[in-house]
Order: sequence, then C-alpha cells, then structure tokens
Amino acid sequence: MSKRIPAVVREHYLTAPQPHQATMLEMRERILQIVPNAEEIVSYGMPAFKVDGNIVAGLLANKKHVGYYPFSGSVLHLFEKELAKFSATKSALHVPVDKPLSKALMAKLIRARISQCPVRQGKVDLTKYEKHDSYWRDLGIAAPARRGLVDAKLYKLEDLEKISESKFQEIHGIGPRAANLIKGEMRRLKIEFKPVLS
Repeated sequence: MSKRIPAVVREHYLTAPQPHQATMLEMRERILQIVPNAEEIVSYGMPAFKVDGNIVAGLLANKKHVGYYPFSGSVLHLFEKELAKFSATKSALHVPVDKPLSKALMAKLIRARISQCPVRQGKVDLTKYEKHDSYWRDLGIAAPARRGLVDAKLYKLEDLEKISESKFQEIHGIGPRAANLIKGEMRRLKIEFKPVLS
C-alpha cells in the first residue's frame, strides 16, 4: 500500500497535468521504495525527498517533460551511458511525460547523491551529538533534527523558551515531522517559545 502523501506536498502533484501527474506519482512510489524513510517536503517549488537532512531527489512537471532533480550538479554526469537517451542539464534530467524513470536507474542516482552527503563522507562527527542528543532521541526526533538542535545548543524542551518560533523553524534539519513532535510535547508540558516583541 502506498504511503500517504503529506498535505504540504499533495497540492504539487494534484496541480500537475496528465500524464505528468501519473508519471510523477509512479516515480514517487519508486523513490520511496528505494529510500522508505525519506521525508517528503517541498523545495524550490517541487516535491522533494530528504534523507539524513539532505535532499536527494525532486520532481517537477515542466511543459514537455517531468524534471528529475538530484539536488546536486555532480550526479548526472556520472551516468552518461545510462542517461544517453535523455535530454538533461547539469542539474536536471528531462523524463518523458508518460515514461517514468525505472526504479533501478533512480536507485543509482539516489545512491550517488547520498554518497555525497556530509554524514556519509565522514565530515560530521556523530560522537559530538551522541553526548548531547539523548533527550531528543527519546522524543523520537530524527538524527538531522537532533544535530540541528544540538548545534543550536538546545538540549531539552525548556531550552526552546530562549528562542522564537521563527528561529526554531530555521534550525537545520527541522522538518514538519520533527516540528510537530516537538510542538506537541511543548503543548503537553505548557512550554512556549520566546515571544516576539513588536
């Protein structure tokens, strides 16, 4: 059974014309089979898929094609042979409106993109976070959001009283799921963000 499309993303699929919409939805299904824990968001006006705090794929209905965006200018050139029959720019693959990319090809593109991400490259010292993020881990907050909270020196819910809600939303890795979990717990414990003085 397909995963429910988050409300924030749904409109971007529903407003796409046919056959673009059907192609995009089929590609969405395949992407979620490849990265089932991806967070679905909207970025640059398109449905996009975030893994470990990094966007790894995006889909956009264009007039004559469906754009597949790896959110990196250094992915598509790695697959010249596989992509030879497609037109493309440095950062977008032009997919025929009625022929979704195969799951096998998307898996290659997504794995290449993930391999470029800082955590996979060992550029992020995870031990630094493990010392400070247990509170957020216990709440069920995903790793990218936990890292963002620790970087902002926010180690527990009460620390959020020191910042405004808009500052909270700017924290790297805080997506809709993490924000909803944290705000729900704040309501339960009657904790509020710092008010913004007009």
